Amino acid sequence: MAANPLTGNLLIKLQNGTTSTGKIRVKTLSYDIRPDAQDLDVYQVAQAIASLQTKPLYAIIRQNNFELVY
Repeated sequence: MAANPLTGNLLIKLQNGTTSTGKIRVKTLSYDIRPDAQDLDVYQVAQAIASLQTKPLYAIIRQNNFELVY
């Protein structure tokens, strides 16, 4: 079995206020990334993008999609 990388996504989640019940409202910025990009590079880019935003950073998420081949 092999896992072939297909796509990658970087999700930057920002705090966007609160709901009427007091829960944090989140805004998500989504970017396509190379699946072979290094984790540290992706993290540093996300930090740089987040620093340009007016809303506070909530989370940085990396998603990689693979095709499983037997």
